[in-house]
Amino acid sequence: MNEITIEKVDIPIKEDNILLKGSIYYGNNTPEKAPFIINCPAFREDRESKFVKFYSEGFSKAGCYVLTYDYRAHGETARQTGSNWLKYVPQIFSDLQKVITWVFESQKHHLLNEIVALFGRSIGGAIILTYGYTDARVKILFGLCARYDYATVPNVSFSPENVKIMSPKYYLKAVPSNNERIFIAHCKDDDVIPFENFIKIKNQLGLNANNALEFESGGHSFRGHREEILSYALKVLKRL
Repeated sequence: MNEITIEKVDIPIKEDNILLKGSIYYGNNTPEKAPFIINCPAFREDRESKFVKFYSEGFSKAGCYVLTYDYRAHGETARQTGSNWLKYVPQIFSDLQKVITWVFESQKHHLLNEIVALFGRSIGGAIILTYGYTDARVKILFGLCARYDYATVPNVSFSPENVKIMSPKYYLKAVPSNNERIFIAHCKDDDVIPFENFIKIKNQLGLNANNALEFESGGHSFRGHREEILSYALKVLKRL
């Protein structure tokens, strides 16, 4: 039986005196050194959400270490910051690079060949395709149903400065390495982030069909396709 261990960790953001609350998953068949996957939750979700736990458990059962963490104003971290997420929009995005640094520095005894991958949905996908995309230390990025431009969010008006911080459209470039590094997915019936966001991200990155998975149905939570996405992601990781 493949049992999973979940270890609670604190990721310090020293300049703001905040500890991002996190969990590291690993299975009893996870070797001492293995790839590290950072699993980024969706908006207003945390590391205990069903979607996050499904993939954290799935990757760890396959022999990876998985780190997932609560953003500022989310989950257990909100006990320190409060729950006003709008106040922390820039940091919710930029904290990712501090989390990546923490993995390299604090988990190097478990990190195989410096393989760090990012996986996330919705705002997690956007965080990956902005601050994750610009971080050359990250080997593989899996961005699910990410928004292309945060100026298009219904009923929410972000400042122009925050739109540029949050929107993948300001970060992504069409370079050949994208098709070795980036994988995106979206369902055509997603009623939260319209499918046109996927098309724009795919085109701006110049991704081929193998790196851009389209599903006719499944909605914002990829109903009926979660196992398929997990299997696909594991095949990609095995190439490293």
